[in-house]
Amino acid sequence: MENDEILKGRIHSFESLGTLDGPGIRFVIFFQGCGLKCKYCHNRDTWELDAGVEYSADGIIKKAMRSKTYMETSGGGVTLSGGDPFMQQDFLLDLVKKLKEKNIHVTIDTSGSFLLTNKVKEILNYTDLVLLDIKHIDDEKCIDLTGVTNKYTLEFAKYLDNIGKDMGIRQVIIPGYTDDENDLVAAADVPFEE
Repeated sequence: MENDEILKGRIHSFESLGTLDGPGIRFVIFFQGCGLKCKYCHNRDTWELDAGVEYSADGIIKKAMRSKTYMETSGGGVTLSGGDPFMQQDFLLDLVKKLKEKNIHVTIDTSGSFLLTNKVKEILNYTDLVLLDIKHIDDEKCIDLTGVTNKYTLEFAKYLDNIGKDMGIRQVIIPGYTDDENDLVAAADVPFEE
């Protein structure tokens, strides 16, 4: 990237005053692009990476700062969701660095379904909380449900645990897909530490 070129990311939408995606009141940014195709997805219009509107990190932060009083008084911050923010790693890194410069609490909501690279690890250095959506603990059922394996997600969860990153595990419970009691018990018994 040349010095005069501004890095931009593709954003689907924003939610101000969110209360479901991390602690306190949040400014939620829905990134465009997702590598999964979950059968039950409620954000299908975020799947395509080339859709949405382009924003610079500074443009997004300007929008987020309108909610700063609510974020500060509630112990909230900014949540990066999607799609999956890790589909746009260069832009994500730029954004999380700038958010931390403003002393904003950063939460990333992700499936963790990607290679654990040095860039991912660097992004996590600027992240306070990861909301990790484990789609299914059984790999075959996960592939049927999402189109991808759960191996990267579980490796990501182990890495987060090993580095002591604050993490919340999420799983959508869908009758007939993710509500088998044996699978839920197996998910609760996953040993993170090796």
